[in-house]
Amino acid sequence: MKQKLKVLTKIFKDLVRKVSLMTKLLTNILVEEKVPFHIRVIGTFFIILSGSMLYLDKLLALLEINSMETFGYSNFSNFIWAFTQSISPILMLLGFYLKPYRFSFLIPIYCYGLQLIWIFSSEHSDDFLSHIFAIGICFIFVITVFLIKRIIKLFEYRKNKDEEFISEAKDVLEILKSRMLEESKI
Repeated sequence: MKQKLKVLTKIFKDLVRKVSLMTKLLTNILVEEKVPFHIRVIGTFFIILSGSMLYLDKLLALLEINSMETFGYSNFSNFIWAFTQSISPILMLLGFYLKPYRFSFLIPIYCYGLQLIWIFSSEHSDDFLSHIFAIGICFIFVITVFLIKRIIKLFEYRKNKDEEFISEAKDVLEILKSRMLEESKI
Protein backbone atom coordinates (compact mmCIF):
# COMPACT_ATOMS: atom_id res chain seq x y z
CA MET A 1 0.00 0.00 0.00
CA LYS A 2 2.84 2.38 0.91
CA GLN A 3 4.57 1.55 -2.36
CA LYS A 4 1.43 2.47 -4.37
CA LEU A 5 1.12 5.69 -2.38
CA LYS A 6 4.76 6.57 -3.17
CA VAL A 7 4.20 5.87 -6.87
CA LEU A 8 1.03 7.98 -6.91
CA THR A 9 2.81 10.78 -5.04
CA LYS A 10 5.67 10.70 -7.55
CA ILE A 11 3.22 10.79 -10.48
CA PHE A 12 1.31 13.65 -8.87
CA LYS A 13 4.52 15.66 -8.24
CA ASP A 14 5.62 15.08 -11.83
CA LEU A 15 2.22 16.21 -13.10
CA VAL A 16 2.33 19.35 -10.92
CA ARG A 17 5.85 20.10 -12.24
CA LYS A 18 4.67 19.75 -15.85
CA VAL A 19 1.63 21.94 -15.25
CA SER A 20 3.88 24.53 -13.60
CA LEU A 21 6.23 24.53 -16.59
CA MET A 22 3.31 24.89 -19.02
CA THR A 23 1.87 27.74 -16.93
CA LYS A 24 5.24 29.53 -16.94
CA LEU A 25 5.52 29.09 -20.71
CA LEU A 26 2.01 30.43 -21.30
CA THR A 27 2.56 33.33 -18.92
CA ASN A 28 5.80 34.23 -20.68
CA ILE A 29 4.05 34.17 -24.05
CA LEU A 30 1.25 36.44 -22.78
CA VAL A 31 3.63 38.91 -21.10
CA GLU A 32 6.55 39.05 -23.54
CA GLU A 33 6.63 41.66 -26.26
CA LYS A 34 8.45 39.36 -28.68
CA VAL A 35 7.34 35.79 -29.12
CA PRO A 36 8.89 33.03 -31.23
CA PHE A 37 7.98 32.68 -34.89
CA HIS A 38 6.04 29.42 -34.46
CA ILE A 39 3.87 30.94 -31.70
CA ARG A 40 3.04 33.91 -33.95
CA VAL A 41 2.13 31.50 -36.77
CA ILE A 42 -0.22 29.61 -34.43
CA GLY A 43 -1.80 32.91 -33.37
CA THR A 44 -2.18 33.95 -37.01
CA PHE A 45 -3.82 30.59 -37.75
CA PHE A 46 -6.34 31.14 -34.93
CA ILE A 47 -7.19 34.62 -36.22
CA ILE A 48 -7.66 33.40 -39.79
CA LEU A 49 -9.70 30.43 -38.58
CA SER A 50 -11.91 32.71 -36.47
CA GLY A 51 -12.91 34.65 -39.57
CA SER A 52 -13.15 31.86 -42.08
CA MET A 53 -15.13 29.52 -39.85
CA LEU A 54 -18.07 31.93 -40.13
CA TYR A 55 -18.75 30.31 -43.51
CA LEU A 56 -18.63 26.73 -42.30
CA ASP A 57 -22.40 26.46 -42.76
CA LYS A 58 -22.05 27.30 -46.47
CA LEU A 59 -19.17 24.86 -46.88
CA LEU A 60 -21.15 22.05 -45.25
CA ALA A 61 -24.15 22.84 -47.47
CA LEU A 62 -21.89 22.79 -50.52
CA LEU A 63 -20.49 19.40 -49.49
CA GLU A 64 -24.05 18.26 -48.73
CA ILE A 65 -23.22 17.44 -45.11
CA ASN A 66 -26.33 17.64 -42.98
CA SER A 67 -27.59 16.35 -39.66
CA MET A 68 -30.98 15.79 -38.13
CA GLU A 69 -29.71 17.15 -34.79
CA THR A 70 -30.45 20.87 -34.86
CA PHE A 71 -30.37 21.69 -31.11
CA GLY A 72 -33.61 23.68 -31.38
CA TYR A 73 -32.72 25.60 -34.55
CA SER A 74 -34.90 25.43 -37.65
CA ASN A 75 -32.21 23.51 -39.56
CA PHE A 76 -28.64 22.24 -39.23
CA SER A 77 -27.20 25.12 -41.27
CA ASN A 78 -28.67 27.70 -38.87
CA PHE A 79 -27.25 25.79 -35.91
CA ILE A 80 -23.76 25.70 -37.46
CA TRP A 81 -23.97 29.42 -38.26
CA ALA A 82 -24.98 30.33 -34.69
CA PHE A 83 -22.35 27.99 -33.25
CA THR A 84 -19.52 29.46 -35.33
CA GLN A 85 -20.69 32.99 -34.49
CA SER A 86 -20.23 32.06 -30.83
CA ILE A 87 -16.89 30.28 -31.17
CA SER A 88 -15.23 32.75 -33.54
CA PRO A 89 -14.57 35.54 -30.99
CA ILE A 90 -13.09 33.00 -28.57
CA LEU A 91 -10.64 31.80 -31.22
CA MET A 92 -9.84 35.40 -32.05
CA LEU A 93 -9.00 36.14 -28.41
CA LEU A 94 -6.79 33.06 -28.18
CA GLY A 95 -5.00 34.08 -31.35
CA PHE A 96 -4.65 37.68 -30.16
CA TYR A 97 -2.72 36.62 -27.06
CA LEU A 98 -0.30 34.62 -29.20
CA LYS A 99 0.78 37.86 -30.96
CA PRO A 100 -0.32 37.06 -34.54
CA TYR A 101 0.81 38.90 -37.63
CA ARG A 102 -1.36 41.97 -38.06
CA PHE A 103 -2.48 41.22 -41.62
CA SER A 104 -4.40 38.20 -40.34
CA PHE A 105 -7.01 40.47 -38.73
CA LEU A 106 -8.20 41.53 -42.18
CA ILE A 107 -9.79 38.12 -42.78
CA PRO A 108 -12.19 38.22 -39.79
CA ILE A 109 -12.91 41.90 -40.50
CA TYR A 110 -13.78 41.02 -44.09
CA CYS A 111 -15.97 38.10 -42.99
CA TYR A 112 -17.71 40.10 -40.29
CA GLY A 113 -18.22 42.89 -42.84
CA LEU A 114 -20.06 40.41 -45.06
CA GLN A 115 -22.07 39.30 -42.02
CA LEU A 116 -23.11 42.92 -41.39
CA ILE A 117 -24.21 43.28 -44.99
CA TRP A 118 -26.21 40.04 -44.67
CA ILE A 119 -27.96 41.32 -41.54
CA PHE A 120 -29.26 44.38 -43.35
CA SER A 121 -29.88 42.81 -46.76
CA SER A 122 -29.82 39.02 -46.88
CA GLU A 123 -30.85 38.76 -50.53
CA HIS A 124 -27.73 40.67 -51.61
CA SER A 125 -25.25 38.97 -49.28
CA ASP A 126 -23.57 36.76 -51.88
CA ASP A 127 -23.35 39.12 -54.84
CA PHE A 128 -20.26 40.93 -56.08
CA LEU A 129 -21.22 44.31 -54.63
CA SER A 130 -21.37 42.96 -51.07
CA HIS A 131 -17.79 41.71 -51.41
CA ILE A 132 -16.75 45.18 -52.59
CA PHE A 133 -18.47 46.67 -49.53
CA ALA A 134 -16.67 44.19 -47.26
CA ILE A 135 -13.33 45.17 -48.82
CA GLY A 136 -14.34 48.79 -48.19
CA ILE A 137 -14.96 47.94 -44.54
CA CYS A 138 -11.43 46.49 -44.40
CA PHE A 139 -10.01 49.71 -45.86
CA ILE A 140 -11.99 51.81 -43.38
CA PHE A 141 -10.64 49.64 -40.57
CA VAL A 142 -7.03 49.99 -41.76
CA ILE A 143 -7.40 53.76 -42.14
CA THR A 144 -8.99 54.02 -38.68
CA VAL A 145 -6.16 52.04 -37.08
CA PHE A 146 -3.62 54.20 -38.93
CA LEU A 147 -5.28 57.42 -37.73
CA ILE A 148 -5.52 56.21 -34.15
CA LYS A 149 -1.81 55.28 -34.19
CA ARG A 150 -0.92 58.71 -35.57
CA ILE A 151 -2.99 60.45 -32.89
CA ILE A 152 -1.29 58.38 -30.17
CA LYS A 153 2.14 59.24 -31.60
CA LEU A 154 1.15 62.92 -31.71
CA PHE A 155 0.11 62.84 -28.05
CA GLU A 156 3.37 61.07 -27.13
CA TYR A 157 5.36 63.66 -29.10
CA ARG A 158 3.59 66.52 -27.33
CA LYS A 159 4.08 64.86 -23.97
CA ASN A 160 7.80 64.43 -24.66
CA LYS A 161 8.08 68.06 -25.79
CA ASP A 162 6.28 69.24 -22.62
CA GLU A 163 8.58 67.13 -20.44
CA GLU A 164 11.60 68.47 -22.31
CA PHE A 165 10.38 72.06 -21.81
CA ILE A 166 9.80 71.46 -18.09
CA SER A 167 13.28 69.94 -17.74
CA GLU A 168 14.87 72.91 -19.53
CA ALA A 169 12.84 75.37 -17.47
CA LYS A 170 14.03 73.69 -14.27
CA ASP A 171 17.62 73.92 -15.48
CA VAL A 172 17.21 77.65 -16.24
CA LEU A 173 15.61 78.24 -12.84
CA GLU A 174 18.50 76.44 -11.12
CA ILE A 175 21.00 78.62 -13.00
CA LEU A 176 19.10 81.79 -12.10
CA LYS A 177 18.78 80.65 -8.50
CA SER A 178 22.52 80.01 -8.22
CA ARG A 179 23.33 83.43 -9.79
CA MET A 180 20.97 85.18 -7.40
CA LEU A 181 22.61 83.45 -4.46
CA GLU A 182 26.08 84.40 -5.72
CA GLU A 183 25.04 88.06 -6.17
CA SER A 184 23.50 88.19 -2.70
CA LYS A 185 26.79 86.93 -1.18
CA ILE A 186 28.79 89.68 -2.89
